[in-house]
Amino acid sequence: MLRRWLRRLFPDRRAATAREAVFFGARLELDCVDVDGIARDIGSGGLFFATSAPIAAGVRGQLRRDGTAVRIPVRVTGHRRATPGRPAGLGLAFD
Repeated sequence: MLRRWLRRLFPDRRAATAREAVFFGARLELDCVDVDGIARDIGSGGLFFATSAPIAAGVRGQLRRDGTAVRIPVRVTGHRRATPGRPAGLGLAFD
């Protein structure tokens, strides 16, 4: 009940911004490890990065699209476990 009340009081920001479905290979470059995955959707504040790697929220790194040298600074905002029809992955915010 408390959770529903908080969601009414503080609606999810993602619902207020348009998200675009994309599908491209990318690499998340962190201080000690690189993680390969697939960018699945993108919005003005960040993207969903499909990967099975459980990276903790708050970790900062660089995201690079496969085949390019351009790196975008990002921050991990959360991890989602796989469920039927939804892949595991990370929420990444643009820094």
